[in-house]
Amino acid sequence: MSSFLKESFFQLSKREKLYAILAISLFFCFFMLFFQPFGVNNYDPKESITPGFALAIFSMGLYLGLLLVINEFLIFPLIFKGGILRWQILMWLIWSIIYIASALFLFYNILGEWHDFRLSSWLDFILNFGALAIIPLTAIFLYGRMRHVEQLTETAEDYHSDMNTIIHFPSDNQSNLHSYSLENILYLESEDNYVAIHFIHQGTFSKTLIRSTLKKIDDLNLHPELVRCHRSFIVNLGHLAKYDGNKQQGVIILQHGLTPIPVSKSYASNLVSRLR
Repeated sequence: MSSFLKESFFQLSKREKLYAILAISLFFCFFMLFFQPFGVNNYDPKESITPGFALAIFSMGLYLGLLLVINEFLIFPLIFKGGILRWQILMWLIWSIIYIASALFLFYNILGEWHDFRLSSWLDFILNFGALAIIPLTAIFLYGRMRHVEQLTETAEDYHSDMNTIIHFPSDNQSNLHSYSLENILYLESEDNYVAIHFIHQGTFSKTLIRSTLKKIDDLNLHPELVRCHRSFIVNLGHLAKYDGNKQQGVIILQHGLTPIPVSKSYASNLVSRLR
């Protein structure tokens, strides 16, 4: 439960927030107008929809929209500067319900000439508004999850396309050029005056030696996925299964059950920042 609450939460864009605010305001207006819940019919004991009653409800809807705009576009950015975690969004929702329900309760009593301005009525209004908010909040949550899944799918597709990139390794012997698909490269290892390219070919592990040094290859910046982790190793992060360590040192575990690759202090900090 603790780890779940500490996970980052998907955020809507500004345009999506504006659409959500419009939808919530309209939902509130029509729900209050036709169902007249939470004692709203005290404003009109006959429970009929008169022009004055409809005008009062839609003015509350406009007021609700204004409250949401202030909450999401003025208050929210002041509190949350970067990413937001699940427990933080939970606290934000509790605050939003109390803040908006209280402001609406005050507005409702102004329209009704303070006919229901009591502590018990205020508490009931907050609880009832929170119950009503479950419907649009659930819709927004499901939409956010759908958008998040779409983004993950797009990222995975981009990653798959990126892994098909062809990497060319020049050697000191200018007549030789070794080319491999990025997805087949596992890691590079220094072997005296040579560099061993460990790769997958037709489902088996293979190795090719080229006359060069890791420093020369690293300086070429062939691809962001090929990262120096040790004076003797460059790894393909596309095959990373696990990293055990910190910003000082560690060990990289690649997929396919290969031998763990050490991460030295000189390269650990850069590697960790790349993994985040």
